[in-house]
Amino acid sequence: MEDRVARAMERARPLQLLTDEDVAAQLRHEARKKQERTKEHGVMSYLLPSAPTQNINKGFLLNTIRSVDSHNRRQEIDECYRKRDLEVKVRSRRSRSRSQSRGRRRRSASPVRRKPRSPSPTRDADERAFWAERKAARTAELLSALGDRVCTLENAPNYDESSSDYEDERDETRAAKKLRKAAKKAKKAAKKAKKAAKKAKRLEA
Repeated sequence: MEDRVARAMERARPLQLLTDEDVAAQLRHEARKKQERTKEHGVMSYLLPSAPTQNINKGFLLNTIRSVDSHNRRQEIDECYRKRDLEVKVRSRRSRSRSQSRGRRRRSASPVRRKPRSPSPTRDADERAFWAERKAARTAELLSALGDRVCTLENAPNYDESSSDYEDERDETRAAKKLRKAAKKAKKAAKKAKKAAKKAKRLEA
């Protein structure tokens, strides 16, 4: 039990950090031992088992690993500080851009720059003006055809609402609308017929 406890205590002890001088001293000591063995045994000294020595490479590797870990931790800390600095800069830029946009909006809201828009004429007013111009042109043509003659009820042309261009064009627009509606209905009926044909083919299959 005492041996086991001693071994456990030795394993629990922290590893001693070897300096470069310690490693160099151990390497020199091993080199001297190997030279003495080669003088005594010659080439056969390389075949003889060597005495167990402290693993220098293991301590050196542990030292390098610990130094690398500390370096990595420092880099992580530096990166955290850099991220914080970048976030602060981004926030400050956003606040500046928002303040600038608000200032521009306030400037654009001044009464001098904003002018009231003139009301655009409605569709009915445009149509009335169009047909008034057409009627005026028609009357001018009739007056030019009469010339110097006096216009009376007997020689006056037949210019009632049924024979006016307005009524003719209105009838044409109505007929065109009816034709469009009929074409749409025909398209819908064709689509329905295609769908019914597809369903019938699926049922047959």
